[in-house]
Amino acid sequence: MIFLLSYSLIIVIYGIDMNSIMFETLLHNESKKMYNYLLKILRNREDAEDILQETFIAFHKKIDSVNETSYKSYLFSTAYHKALNHIKKRDKKNKLVTSYDEMEHFEEKTNENNEDKNLLVKNALSQLKPEEALIIELQFYQKMNYKQIAETLETTQSAVDSKLVRAKKKLINIINEQKKMQEDRPDIV
Repeated sequence: MIFLLSYSLIIVIYGIDMNSIMFETLLHNESKKMYNYLLKILRNREDAEDILQETFIAFHKKIDSVNETSYKSYLFSTAYHKALNHIKKRDKKNKLVTSYDEMEHFEEKTNENNEDKNLLVKNALSQLKPEEALIIELQFYQKMNYKQIAETLETTQSAVDSKLVRAKKKLINIINEQKKMQEDRPDIV
């Protein structure tokens, strides 16, 4: 995966002078997480890369007004809204992509069993509604707490709690169904 983002590119395009070390560090630390987040929402590599770039450009423009403690919420919220706007435009053109086949996680896979579990979870996530997969993504992969998720999705913490409970239950049911189907399937040698 190639990210087309760089501090110098943004500076050249927008002519903004700011703390380059801070921005580049943030870009380096958050870009893979943001890309995966956007990929789960948009379900298309090119769209995720485009929205990622737009998100960091928007962040760059507002960096002086963003509180250091809430920059992650700002990034995810901006990405979320840009992705939703993109989906609305894409839906109008009837080009909605509905598979998670392109989804990548940059997690360590220590053994085959872990790979099987990751695949099982990935397949289960693809069967959830995008909103359900998104809220699970924010909690488990992006390690956001309920308050941060609520800020990102512009909702209440109690709504986040109930949505997470429902999404987790649905995810567990899907995983259990998949496991049962695997157990019932005879091994082919």
